[in-house]
Amino acid sequence: MIPAELLKSYDATVHTYETGDYIYEKHSLGLHYFQIVSGQVKLSNTSEDGKEFIQHIFETGQCFGEALLFLDRSYPTDAAALSASTVLELPKDRFFELLHAHPQYSLAINRTLAQRLYYKMLMSQNLFSKDPHFRLSGLMDYFKQMHSTCTSLYCLPLTRQQMANLTGLRVETVIRTVKMMEKEGQLQIKDRKIYY
Repeated sequence: MIPAELLKSYDATVHTYETGDYIYEKHSLGLHYFQIVSGQVKLSNTSEDGKEFIQHIFETGQCFGEALLFLDRSYPTDAAALSASTVLELPKDRFFELLHAHPQYSLAINRTLAQRLYYKMLMSQNLFSKDPHFRLSGLMDYFKQMHSTCTSLYCLPLTRQQMANLTGLRVETVIRTVKMMEKEGQLQIKDRKIYY
C-alpha cells in the first residue's frame, strides 16, 4: 500500500503484537492509520452469548482503520493479531498530511475502501441465504478473486473456525458442507487445507 519508509518519515511507529493481542478495542476512537508489515489481523465483533463474528482478515501489506479517520467515529469492531504481527501506526493528522502531499495514495486508499465495500455487499447477500453451500462458495470465490491471479486451485488461508466466524455458520456446518463440496468435486482437501 504506502511504502513503509514514507510512513516512517511521517512519524509512523512500529508496534509488535503476539497472537491474540488487541491493537484496538471496540468503542475506542479512531486515531491511527494501521499498515501490516508482517502477520495477520482480524476485525471482529462478539455477541452477548460470546460468539465471534469476523468482519475481515488483513494480511501483510494491507492497511486497516483508515475509514474511521474520515468519519471521526469510534471503532465498531475489535482489531486483534491472528498471528505474531508487526504493524506500522501513523497518527491521524500525519496521515492526512501524507495524503495531501502524495495524492496517489489517496487513490490507493479509495480503491481499498471500494474493494472492502464490494466484499461487504457480497457477504451481506450470502448472509441472507440459509444455504451454507452458497455462503461458503461466496466466501471462497471472494478470497480466490482477491488473493490469487491464477485460475487453478487456490489454497484458502482460513481455518474452518474462521470460515464459520466470517459466514455466521456453526463450525460443524462448515466442516460438513466442505466435505460435501469435496465429494461433489468443487474443491479439494490436502493435508487439512482447502484448495478451491
